[in-house]
Amino acid sequence: MESTWSLPAGSGDRWVDDYERGRPGWPPEVVDVPGLPSSATVLELGAGTGKLTRLLLGTFDRVIAVEPEKAMRRRLAGTDVLAGAAEAIPVADGSVDAVFAAEAFHKFDGERAVLEIGRVLRPGGTLVLMWNLPAGPVEPSIAAGEELLNERGPDEAELDYQPLDLNPKRYSSGEWQRPFARSPFEEFREARLPNPQSLDREGLVAFLASMGWIGELPDEERLPLLDEVRSVLPAREYRRLWETHVHWTRLRA
Repeated sequence: MESTWSLPAGSGDRWVDDYERGRPGWPPEVVDVPGLPSSATVLELGAGTGKLTRLLLGTFDRVIAVEPEKAMRRRLAGTDVLAGAAEAIPVADGSVDAVFAAEAFHKFDGERAVLEIGRVLRPGGTLVLMWNLPAGPVEPSIAAGEELLNERGPDEAELDYQPLDLNPKRYSSGEWQRPFARSPFEEFREARLPNPQSLDREGLVAFLASMGWIGELPDEERLPLLDEVRSVLPAREYRRLWETHVHWTRLRA
């Protein structure tokens, strides 16, 4: 079955603004893939608002961005932008040198996505998957805001991710790797890169608002809740520590 993720119903298109403002980007080193020249044609799946896309555009001659959500595609400029999904990639067989997916593969139907990625890659082509994971406390502390949201939010067992952070259970459990077990891809290699983020107060609120369960709340619940969070976040700037996990492999020739 094709992945069916869509924008959170409560905030809709406005969720895209929170995502862009609050979510961390990626360290420049994520595009430095051994053996992948700047002349390569690369494809990004689940391109979102273009946080990784902008790095790819500065590195490779041709970048194709595939994104299912229209509101996110509007944010993508300076590249070939296609409506599509990882389970049905709208490009020809063997037409790209590399496929990238940032904070996205855990949302795909893994078995179908692996087949499609293998179809569009040239022999020996590269696949790069990456996630941002928390690597330390926020400074200054945001414990009061987190406590407030944890009291109001769903039980963690009801979600497939950490309620207030970027840590999808399908990634942390290793489940995302299962579709590759009998695939034509080589064994994955991994790198971990520091990725600190500085945010003003509104940026931090936007990050929290980008959590799916908060984005699903209707305006009359979500907006007052976020105002309460603002009231207990007095600092002008916050620093978050992330660690980017990069996994890459190649399609066997």
